[in-house]
Amino acid sequence: MKLITNLCITILLFLFSGNLNAQIETEKTKVLILGTHHLNQIKNFQSKMLDNLIIKLDSFKFDAVCIENMPGELLYDIKSRNDSAYINVIESFGGNRLNMAELAQKKLGIGFLEAQQNILGLLEKDTLSDVEHLLLVEYFTTATDIASATLHYQYIQDKSILEKSRLPKQVLKTIDENLNNSNEIYSLALKIANNQMLERIEYIDNFQDEALLLKHFSSFIQDYKSNQELFKDIVNNSPVYIKINELIKRGVEKNDILDLYTFLNSEEYMKQDFEAQWAIWFTTNFPSGSDRARYSLWEMRNLQISANIVKTSSFYPGKSIIIIIGASHKSFIEKYLRQVPDIELLEFK
Repeated sequence: MKLITNLCITILLFLFSGNLNAQIETEKTKVLILGTHHLNQIKNFQSKMLDNLIIKLDSFKFDAVCIENMPGELLYDIKSRNDSAYINVIESFGGNRLNMAELAQKKLGIGFLEAQQNILGLLEKDTLSDVEHLLLVEYFTTATDIASATLHYQYIQDKSILEKSRLPKQVLKTIDENLNNSNEIYSLALKIANNQMLERIEYIDNFQDEALLLKHFSSFIQDYKSNQELFKDIVNNSPVYIKINELIKRGVEKNDILDLYTFLNSEEYMKQDFEAQWAIWFTTNFPSGSDRARYSLWEMRNLQISANIVKTSSFYPGKSIIIIIGASHKSFIEKYLRQVPDIELLEFK
């Protein structure tokens, strides 16, 4: 009898273990890293060129859209350091957002943290009125989240309600103009979020790598200039970038750049891009070591991005997330995320 009981327990444990493993497998958070070209660099780019790409992406039914931009908390952290080495990071990658937030904070009489709390309270509701969407436009702006503010601006059906906004007119004008911006945030990420009726845009980038490079390896610029012959053929003669230029030209001509995205997200592109612009730093042999620092800090940035993705995934367990980011990041980020047992990487083919 004891033998039979032990056997039954063993079988039950085996079945439970199998069911648990199956449950864990089906509940993984699915993540698609979508490598993108920076669309504002494409001459004659128009948003309609993304229509077929967006149709394809909509089939994934994403629950969150993440963009190549820094979270507001990080912007304030960097600004608070009062370190001249980081001035360019703020001005280039967050200055406009901080300025708009400051204007909104003065008008609304609340700060960053209170705005975030108000956002969470409103997003708990099942449905939102135009008045509540307008409140979210105001609160997201106050919290430096201009992309999410623009998303809720789109959701407002009766735009006459904007006359009641407490935001300065210049801020509302900027948000309205964002809808026509030719970049991957407003031409692509916002459209996917809008199509899926999402509540917000997520921020996952960290732009501190070059600031650290120039602060601690000040010779890098001169090292780079002194060795221009090593880099002269990368952009103009590397097959991978020649192909990208051809795909851009062809895509603009036919008003459809889906083929460009298919290539940017292929194994062929990732391997050739790494060999062309990253592996070179192991062969340049700058006496100062600034070349190795350039590569190491690039890895650091991608690790920080990956950490932000994992953090974001904690709010969307078992859901589907898309990360829209410069294509050169894709292979690095996927390398790290493959080691996270609760994440399943999706493929774009």
